[in-house]
Amino acid sequence: MTVKVKKDQQEVLLEVKNLVKHFPIRQGIIFTKQVGAVQAVDDISFNVHKGETLGLVGESGCGKTTTGRLILRLLEATSGETYFDGKNIPALPKDEMRELRKEMQIIFQDPYGSLNPRMTVGDIIGEPLHIHKLARGPEKEKRVRELLEVVGLNAFHARRFPHEFSGGQRQRIGIARALAVNPRLIIADEPVSALDVSIQAQVINLLEDLQEEYGLTYLFIAHDLSVVKHISDRVAVMYLGKIVELTGKDELYRNPKHPYTQALLSAIPEADPTIKKERILLRGDVPSPINPPKGCRFHTRCPKAMDICRVEEPEFVDTGDGHFVACHLVPAANEGKKLA
Repeated sequence: MTVKVKKDQQEVLLEVKNLVKHFPIRQGIIFTKQVGAVQAVDDISFNVHKGETLGLVGESGCGKTTTGRLILRLLEATSGETYFDGKNIPALPKDEMRELRKEMQIIFQDPYGSLNPRMTVGDIIGEPLHIHKLARGPEKEKRVRELLEVVGLNAFHARRFPHEFSGGQRQRIGIARALAVNPRLIIADEPVSALDVSIQAQVINLLEDLQEEYGLTYLFIAHDLSVVKHISDRVAVMYLGKIVELTGKDELYRNPKHPYTQALLSAIPEADPTIKKERILLRGDVPSPINPPKGCRFHTRCPKAMDICRVEEPEFVDTGDGHFVACHLVPAANEGKKLA
């Protein structure tokens, strides 16, 4: 029996502070030395409240997936702190981290590559139950059947292999696997990007129903702004390893303050052909994360860049009502409150 949990937008479940991940670039074969680093994630901070969905959007390569994997400690952070329900994840010893993994799960982007083709669906979904010693034998089989029915599949599908399913069905299997250990936080790493539009809607609706039923908290990573608007409570926008804007979804889509967010939203096509929309075209390409620009990282493409943008990095501050922006152009930003 499941109990519906009401969203609590005040209680923080996940807190990320000054998170950094630099991948070293090494030169040499026998005697190697570091000659640089890919600055995939560079000093980001945000909170996720219990029961909410925080959308994380940005161009490919901006650090969204790396952020999700750092939170789960699938990658070790270069520096920074990540607190899950008050526990500092990077500082936990292996046995405590293993126990905590039951509370945090991930839905991978590729429904074709994230399932072992040599295992049956029943074994795939039942593996977390076996690893964490939550169920064995007939009890595990019963739990697998229940999970398959929860995600809209039939119990007899447990005996089949992944290649016998469509992309949408495979993603449902991935969702069932994530739900197996009764997690509180799920990192959804672009879970619908590889699916057709009609199947996307089914998976998104399933995720919303599961959140309502089990009181789940989502970090929803995507680059489709329409999908993010539909499912998220708040949205964070990333650019070249930095979060440049964070606020409620309605506020973001109605009143974007960062020039990069404005350009992203201008690219969303209008369904009504009578509505004329001004498209903001960005010049140039995204700079390399190996050698990002000094000052504001967006200044090389920003149509509103000033001299200060080229030399001084803007602080990520609250401009009022929880609308965080990192931009010198926002007047209230200099008087705002910095995110802890």
